[in-house]
Order: sequence, then C-alpha cells, then structure tokens
Amino acid sequence: MQSIETGATGSTHRHLTDRRRPPLPHEYNPDALLAAESDIRRRLEGKPVDIEVQHAISNLYRAATVVSRSAEREVLAAANLSWSGFTVLWVLWVWGRMDSTRLAGELGLTAGSLTGIRRGLEKQGLVSVSRDPDDGRRMQTILTPAGEKVIERVYPQFNSWAASMLDGLKRNQINELATLLQAVVVRPSGDQSPT
Repeated sequence: MQSIETGATGSTHRHLTDRRRPPLPHEYNPDALLAAESDIRRRLEGKPVDIEVQHAISNLYRAATVVSRSAEREVLAAANLSWSGFTVLWVLWVWGRMDSTRLAGELGLTAGSLTGIRRGLEKQGLVSVSRDPDDGRRMQTILTPAGEKVIERVYPQFNSWAASMLDGLKRNQINELATLLQAVVVRPSGDQSPT
C-alpha cells in the first residue's frame, strides 16, 4: 500500500506501508527519507549554508534516535530499562561508584535529568546513593548487587542486538564509523582528532 502525506511545508512524502504492521515512529522508510532529504536540499538551495553538513547532522540525529528507541523496544523493555537507565547501569558497571557530577557528565545529562533517572533505578533496587566518604557534600551513585545482575544479563543481549544493527557493514566500515563518530564527540572539547 502506498500513501502520500503532505508535510508542514506543503511538500509530499510517499510512504510505503506494510498493511500487516504500521511503521513505528522511529523506523525510517528509505523512500520517505530520500524525499525528506530532497525537500531539505530544495529548501536550503541558494542559502549560505553547508548542505552536506546539514545532511550529516540530520543523519547523526536520526541514527541516534533509531538506536536508542530500537534498543528500548527490542532489548531494554524486557528488563524494565530505558536507554538512559541502561546507560547509567553500564557506566557504573564499567567504572564503579561515581559522584553525581561526574556521572551526569559521562552520560551527557544535566544533574536534574540524572536525578530523575537515578531515582527510578533506586526504586527498582538497581542503584543506591550514599555520601562520598571524602567529601560529605557529594553524593555517590553505586550499582547494587541486583543492578549488577541486571547489567550482566542484559549487556550481552544488548551487544548482540547492537551487532545486528550494524549487520550490513563490514568490519572496516564499523571501525571507520566509530572513528568518525568519536571525532564528532571529542570536537566540542577542542580535540579534533580521535584518540
């Protein structure tokens, strides 16, 4: 079945839909994606902007959205975890107890956002919070034994799922993708080259 939608700018997008299963909001139909890219190029044509940069950043955002939402739906929901909750457990599993400021920084979150996520994980018994023994003003987040069991059970499933997300890429392409993304990640700190 083919449907045509009119976007906010009056442009039309052709979406090929499977009658058996409606598309999920985080799945991109290749035809609709190409139509959107074409609309963006048309809209920006003649403007003093770098269209290739826009194309890269748009796809970076789309990829991050697809990864996080697909992971939540296909792996993390069974463990009652959000993407953010999983990431907190992962960071604590790898690096151990951590003060709130550093943990928020590792996750790219504000302290306020971290507080909400941490409270949810505390209610599930996956993390606990205690005062830093060296600085009583600081709070540390600690992975509980239950949290460790969850991350040790879920991470192999997540890793297998992640491999399936990159299934169409060759090993050298995966390494190149990781290097390019790392270059984007470290750029804001002033370091333009991956380590």
